[in-house]
Amino acid sequence: MKPAPSIGWSSANDSGQKVLPRPTPAEFRKLVSGPQENIIHAMDITQPAFEYFKKVLRDQAVMLLDCERFLYEQNPDIWAVYLDWAREELAHMLSNYADTWPVELYVEHYLSKKTYAKRHTFRTKMTKLRPAPKTVRFKSPASERDASLLPAPAGPPPAYEEHDFTHPGNVGDDDLGIENFLKTVNPDLRHLVLAFEELGISNEADLAIVRSWPPAVRKDFFERELMGRMSALQIQALNIKLGEMK
Repeated sequence: MKPAPSIGWSSANDSGQKVLPRPTPAEFRKLVSGPQENIIHAMDITQPAFEYFKKVLRDQAVMLLDCERFLYEQNPDIWAVYLDWAREELAHMLSNYADTWPVELYVEHYLSKKTYAKRHTFRTKMTKLRPAPKTVRFKSPASERDASLLPAPAGPPPAYEEHDFTHPGNVGDDDLGIENFLKTVNPDLRHLVLAFEELGISNEADLAIVRSWPPAVRKDFFERELMGRMSALQIQALNIKLGEMK
């Protein structure tokens, strides 16, 4: 186990105890992404005390926060309510830390682990549900097979003509692509291309999978995953457009 970043002691609280300052931004990021043993070391508490601290925060997080989203994706007002509750509920522990930073640290650590795992699982399922590419084989007449055995002509090959190439931008309407599909929604949702790709929806095959879900399931999915990035009107328009897909 890698040791947690060293954190010095600073001012004292009302009881005369030393107060641990907030880690630097770089140290904070390492603690968020590292194992919880590093957090225990940074907080300088025992394992049983940390287990109590963790359980209290998790139980309330399930009640107030969206535990399938990162901390930066939470509703700011709800997060403020959660922080106020934690300061009061854990006042006896948090008095040892400047600006109650262990609450933010552990909750961000907890939400990050859960959200990464959940979204990775979703992308894996989407990949498995994509139809395998079809292999098309053509049978050639005997005369063509014989001709293919002739020696190649001498000299360099002829120059390619423009029409020999298929440009991605000139593909027919049957292959929409995620950006083109979002453009067809009214209102235009092309600004959400990256958000859809983060969910594992990046092509027409992925859209077909989402379209196969019942409308209520699609609506619930987009409300949960894109809360704060799509309005109710946009979600309804998207749901209707998916239902019109053939």
